Amino acid sequence: MAARIAKEVLRDNAKLRGVHSGASMQKILEKEAKKQLLLEHQEHERHEPVISTIVMEKRPLEAANLPYLHKHPAV
Repeated sequence: MAARIAKEVLRDNAKLRGVHSGASMQKILEKEAKKQLLLEHQEHERHEPVISTIVMEKRPLEAANLPYLHKHPAV
């Protein structure tokens, strides 16, 4: 089937005929068909959403770690 489509494409398009042969066009069409089949297969698979939780430790606030203390090197 890809060979028949490749012949039709090359017959209808002179620019492609100057660059590709029948065999190379057939390989291009087969490669694209495989890619489309894989995409369709992946779309049909349903994946569960990933839910992540972040647990933050609550540490006591220390004056030495306040951000404004470290803004200027002279302080």
